Amino acid sequence: DTFQPGSTFKIVTATAALSEGVITPETLLDCEGVYTYFAPNYLYHCWVYRDFGRVHGSLTASQALQESCNCFFYETGRLLGIEQMNRYGTLFGLGEATGIELGEATGILAGPDYRTETHGVTWQATDTIAAAIGQSDNAFTPLQLGVYLSTLINGGNRYAAHLLLRVRDFTTRTDTYTAEPKLLSSFPLDPSVRDEVMAGMR
Repeated sequence: DTFQPGSTFKIVTATAALSEGVITPETLLDCEGVYTYFAPNYLYHCWVYRDFGRVHGSLTASQALQESCNCFFYETGRLLGIEQMNRYGTLFGLGEATGIELGEATGILAGPDYRTETHGVTWQATDTIAAAIGQSDNAFTPLQLGVYLSTLINGGNRYAAHLLLRVRDFTTRTDTYTAEPKLLSSFPLDPSVRDEVMAGMR
C-alpha cells in the first residue's frame, strides 16, 4: 500500500533547494503561523499555529527540519518549483521501483503530468506548496521511504532493496548464492548539503 509521506518529504524539498542554491544553510525564512503568499484566496497554516497558536519565527533549513515547519517549506517549495522538487524526488527513488524481490507499488510523485493525466485538471502553484510538505497527490510505500533515506545517508547512491541475503546448501552448508549490493542510480549529492539536512534530522 502507499501512503501520503507528510513531513518526511520535507527532506527532499530541503535537499533540492540547498543543492540548487535556492536557499543556503544560512538563509532565514519566517514562520508567522500562517503562510499568506496566496492570500486572500488561500491561507495555509503551520502545524504549530494550528495546534498550539504559536509560531516558529525565523528558521534556517536545518532548524526548519528539526521543527518540521510547514511555513518554511511552503516558501521553499514555491521558490524551488515542482520540476526541481520532482527531479530530486526521482533521484531519491520516490515513485520508482525499489528492486525488492516481491511485487510492489511504485507510488505517486505529485506533479503536473500526474494531475493532468489522472484528474484532467491543471496543476496550480498552490499544489506545489502542498507537495513540498508531502501532501497533494504524493503517495509512497514505507519501503520507498526507507530507500529514499538510505540514498541520502549514502551520499546520493540509491541501492536496491532486497530480502534475500544468501542461499545455503542444506547438505554441504556452503553458500550457493549471496546477494551483492545493486546500485540503481546515483547523483552527486554535495556532502555539505547532506550534513546540513542530517543535522536537522538529528
